[in-house]
Amino acid sequence: MEDEVPLDHATASAEASAAVLEGQTRKGSFSREWAVLLFAVISFIVAQMIVVTLHYRTTRLNHETEEIKLARELYREFYLQEKSYLQIAGAIESCQKLYKNDGGSFGHVAINEYLGFFSDLGLFMQRGALSEELIGHFFGSFIIEAYEYPEIKLYIERTRKNFHQPEAFVEFETVAKAIEGDPRFASLVTLAKTMCANQPEGNPSP
Repeated sequence: MEDEVPLDHATASAEASAAVLEGQTRKGSFSREWAVLLFAVISFIVAQMIVVTLHYRTTRLNHETEEIKLARELYREFYLQEKSYLQIAGAIESCQKLYKNDGGSFGHVAINEYLGFFSDLGLFMQRGALSEELIGHFFGSFIIEAYEYPEIKLYIERTRKNFHQPEAFVEFETVAKAIEGDPRFASLVTLAKTMCANQPEGNPSP
């Protein structure tokens, strides 16, 4: 007759097997919980990246839309009949005298407003409201021709000296230098520096 396995030994083996199975079950359950948690974390990160990307694109689109809107409004202002901007620009292109006291057609206020308009563009550029590209597109030639005009240079110099304002029209100079650094305007810069070089400076004192 075969030896029978003692009951205590059989019970112990069964309990051991059950413990191993339970441990494996717990380990599998624990692994699944971590996998679910990891998936949730990755999904959250991806979702946040999508939200941030969409927000960035929307903000950028809104900024570009507002920038173009501002540029067009300024362009319309530049061409207003009530302003003398176009008349001054035409006089510069023809190398005519500007200031009335020196035989020109424009007073201090008109010239000051003209340069002040470009100074505003420089301020908008510095604050990120208008890009150098848009300013160049709409006003590049006017800015360069004014900046290189001998009488305008003298006018700015006299204004700073006579009114003790060394920072007068500094934003105009900033935007002009930025536009002149654009390769698209290289030939215009060369022309503007020479086309009225022989103009008598006169005395355009404000």
